[in-house]
Amino acid sequence: MAKWIRFEQAGKTGFGTLEGDTIAVHTGDLFAGAKPSGETLKLSGVQILTPCEPSKMICLWNNFHQLAAKNDFKQPKEPLWFLKAPNAYWPANRPIARPATYAGKIIYEGELGVVIGKKCFNISEAEAGDYIFGYTCVNDVTAVDLLRKDKSFEQWARSKSFDTFGVFGPVIATGLDPMKLSIKTILNGKERQNYPVADMFFPPHKLVAAISKDVTLMPGDVIACGTSLGAGTMGDAHNVVDIVIDGVGSLSNVFDQVLPSPYLLGAPPKPKKICVVGAGAIGGLLAAKFALAGENVTVIDQGAHLAAIQKSGLKLEWHDGKVQTARMKAVSKPSEAGKQDIVVLAVKAHFLDQVVRDIDSMLGPDTVVLTVQNGLPWWYFQKLGGQYDNHRLESLDPSGVLTKNIDPNRIIGCVVYPAAAATAPGVIHHVEGDRFPIGELDGKETARVKELHDVFIKAGLKSLVLPDIRSEIWLKAWGNLSFNPISALTHATLVDICQFAETRELAATMMKEAQDIAQKLGVTFRVTIEKRIAGAEAVGAHKTSMLQDVEAGRSLETEALIGSILEMAKLTNTAAPAIESVYALVKLLNKVMLLEGGGLKVEKVNKAA
Repeated sequence: MAKWIRFEQAGKTGFGTLEGDTIAVHTGDLFAGAKPSGETLKLSGVQILTPCEPSKMICLWNNFHQLAAKNDFKQPKEPLWFLKAPNAYWPANRPIARPATYAGKIIYEGELGVVIGKKCFNISEAEAGDYIFGYTCVNDVTAVDLLRKDKSFEQWARSKSFDTFGVFGPVIATGLDPMKLSIKTILNGKERQNYPVADMFFPPHKLVAAISKDVTLMPGDVIACGTSLGAGTMGDAHNVVDIVIDGVGSLSNVFDQVLPSPYLLGAPPKPKKICVVGAGAIGGLLAAKFALAGENVTVIDQGAHLAAIQKSGLKLEWHDGKVQTARMKAVSKPSEAGKQDIVVLAVKAHFLDQVVRDIDSMLGPDTVVLTVQNGLPWWYFQKLGGQYDNHRLESLDPSGVLTKNIDPNRIIGCVVYPAAAATAPGVIHHVEGDRFPIGELDGKETARVKELHDVFIKAGLKSLVLPDIRSEIWLKAWGNLSFNPISALTHATLVDICQFAETRELAATMMKEAQDIAQKLGVTFRVTIEKRIAGAEAVGAHKTSMLQDVEAGRSLETEALIGSILEMAKLTNTAAPAIESVYALVKLLNKVMLLEGGGLKVEKVNKAA
């Protein structure tokens, strides 16, 4: 076994074998008859170059069983590959550069590189070993935000071919059995990837044979075998990334960057007057985070919760144990709040008609109305265009008061991904999540939606301005329409529903029916049903908002979460028998609760000894 290295010293390029920190200099051709010159050099006295000069670097996608299983990728019938441009080739120990023309995320991908030793075309798998010179470490650096920037064409070569993005080396190791190798990636001292070559769909010999049927492979060409689980962002100002393959070597590079501003408008926004209508789980979380960030916050609520906030402020218990108390103005009706810059409608959908009757007292000429309800919004068809433009959803706005009282030009839609609960008057407990994607109803990226994004960022939350907020609403509603009513009927948590075969199957059936409805409305889902269920399962033993309402004896969001989707099913002539059945049960449960004036909670029974 040998480790071959290329170097530069005193302006001259050379190569040789590396043992410890000593290079035995060779002459001739690295791939054909290299001979030792008798000269030796210290590694510390040379500048390391890439270990070869490829005519091309071929990179693989979807080449590992574990990664495919996690992302629900199908096993490819043949290698899926693309080219990385030669200007990207970059050696060990030299800094990776952030492109001046790109401000998005840059990710590492630790990979095994196969180095070709002899020219070949159309060879068999059995012959491939004769044409492989050895193996090297590869960091397939990627400007990931460019990859799917254009929905009509995935830009693999563009996102991966910036200068310094094709890092490989520092050596080529020969005489190895690649099937015994594992690839590790260590970012800033923490292991991020650790996966075996044996998990490949197309291991090195099979891969070389398959690719040789497409292109002539030349000595020095590198085939980067693709990456597996754990590829991620180099997100700090100073990053040290090491690709380590025992038996091959360690490829180390620094990636320094001036972190791009998280604010779309370049700086934190000036303080805003924000009124949150309904300081429950999500409304309370937002009110507290905004107030702690320096915004002038008012909340509108009722009863003991209002009294507690007025007396002691709103306590926010974050999932990591951090507890903060936010002070804010707390009132019982809109007329006491005054004019606002932003009004956040955070009450349950079925209470909106009561709230908006007096909303005018809070609206100035430029006031934005942000909706954060679960399920589909009453404004779904407003400013949509097409066949159903301005159609009113009677299940959500039966009297038309929402449509009448809130100008759609004021509205910005929002999807709520965090899970939280109001655990006591004046107390909000955060369970997980911090994402609040937002979007204009017509999909435009306006100055005001950018500023609202920056308000979320200033508060320490995550946001994203989406060109199609409705598709994201459907993605969230997809889970709500199944998990919420199933939990309300069974008193099971998310993880319980997902791990119980029959309810998991019921949820999937309801989601398939909803997907059929949405697709007739032009909506596309960016994840599969199984992945959406897996995401809910990962939240753990969380009680859905509808189950929390059942236990507290509150009116249920039946129409927003289920009825509105059934209305769309009728509108599009789509069958939805599973959704209809669950809707009937939850609707009756809601009626019984309201008539009896109580809730229902499953508690342990104290059995007599």
